Amino acid sequence: MNNNYSNLIYIKLGGSLITNKKTESTAHPTTIKHLAAEIYNFKSSNPATQIIVGHGAGSYGHIQALRNKLHLCAHSSERWSGVLEVAQAVSQLSRIIQRALHLAGLQAKLFHPSESAICRDKQLKSLDTTKIKHTIDSQVIPLIHGDICFDETCGASIISTESIFAYISTKLQPTNIYIAGTEPGVYDSYPDGNIIPAISASSRNTYFTNITTSKSPDITGGMKSKVDIMLELIRHYPDITVRIFSGTKPGNLTNALTGQYAMGTILSDNHPHS
Repeated sequence: MNNNYSNLIYIKLGGSLITNKKTESTAHPTTIKHLAAEIYNFKSSNPATQIIVGHGAGSYGHIQALRNKLHLCAHSSERWSGVLEVAQAVSQLSRIIQRALHLAGLQAKLFHPSESAICRDKQLKSLDTTKIKHTIDSQVIPLIHGDICFDETCGASIISTESIFAYISTKLQPTNIYIAGTEPGVYDSYPDGNIIPAISASSRNTYFTNITTSKSPDITGGMKSKVDIMLELIRHYPDITVRIFSGTKPGNLTNALTGQYAMGTILSDNHPHS
C-alpha cells in the first residue's frame, strides 16, 4: 500500500460555510452543492491529484456542545448524553456532505474520527489512518469531520477538523491544505482590519495577538486556533502550504485549488509571494 503521495491535498469545508452557525442543525444546501461541484470539476481536470475532504461541524456540533458544557473537562452521566447528541448531529451533517459529493459525481467514503480517535487533555493522541490510506489507494475520496472523541482525561472532547488534518498529515503528508470558510482570510485585527496575505512560522507572533476566535458559537477556538494548529504542522513539515480563504462565492474554491490568482492568507515555512 502506498503511504507516500506526490500530489495529495486536503480540503476543509468550514462549519460557518456549510451551515448557519447561529441556527441549530441548519445546513446551507446551495453552498454545499456548488462546493461539491467545484471539487468534482477540479478532480476531473486533475485525476492524478488525491483528495481528502474534511468539514467542520458548524451548527451541527458547536451549539450542542456549548449547551451541554462539553468544553469543560468533567465526567458525568449528563455529559455523555451531550456527547451522543453532538456525535449524532455531526454525523447527520456528514451524510449531507457525502450525498452532495455523490450527486456531483464523486465517490466518497465517510469516516467518523470518533470510531478510533483517542485524546488526552483535549489533544488528539491517536487515530487509525489505515482505512483512509486504503480509500485513497482505491481512488475514493475519504470524507472526515471535526468530531467528539474519547478522552483519557476528560471522558470526551471535541477535536477540530484542523487537529485531525494535522494528525493525519503525519501519516499521509499533503502538499497543500485548503481551508474554505466565510472570511476572506486571516485579519490582522477583526473585523475592521486587513487580510494578512502570508504568515510564516517566523512572522507568527507579529500577528497572533490580534487574531480572534470566532463571532459564532465555536468550541474549538475559531480562526486563532486554526492558524496556530496549521503553523505548528508546518514547523514539523515545512513542505506543506496552507491557504485560508472564503468559499462562499461560487468559483472561489476552484480559484484556490488551481492557484489562478492570489486570494486569502497563505501559511507556509517562508514568506511566499503570490
